[in-house]
Amino acid sequence: MKSLIEIVLKALVGGVFVVGFALLAEALRPKRLAGVFAAAPSVALGGLILTVAFKGDGDAEEAARGMVAGALAFTVYRLVDVPALGRFGAVRGLAVALVVWFAAAGVIAFAVAP
Repeated sequence: MKSLIEIVLKALVGGVFVVGFALLAEALRPKRLAGVFAAAPSVALGGLILTVAFKGDGDAEEAARGMVAGALAFTVYRLVDVPALGRFGAVRGLAVALVVWFAAAGVIAFAVAP
C-alpha cells in the first residue's frame, strides 16, 4: 500500500511542478528560453521532494548527484552536437555527439560518485 501512495503522490507532485514550470515558461521572453523550464526540472524537483519524504536524505543525495552528472553530460553533448551536425551531417554528427555524451556521462558520474 505504501508504494501505491508513493506512486500517486509522485504523479500529483510532478504534475503540480510541471504546471508551475509551464506557467513560468509562458511568462518568459524570449520564448527560446522557455525550454529551460520544460518538464525535466519540475519532475526532478518533485522526485527529489518525495525521495526525501519516503527514503531519506541519502537516497535523495544519490539521485541529485545523478541529476547533476546527467545535466553536465547533456551540456557537453549540446556543445558538441551543433558543430558536429554542421560538419558531418545528421547521422554521423549525431553519432559523434552521442559518443561524446556517453563518454562525458561516464567520466562525470565517476567524478561525482561518493
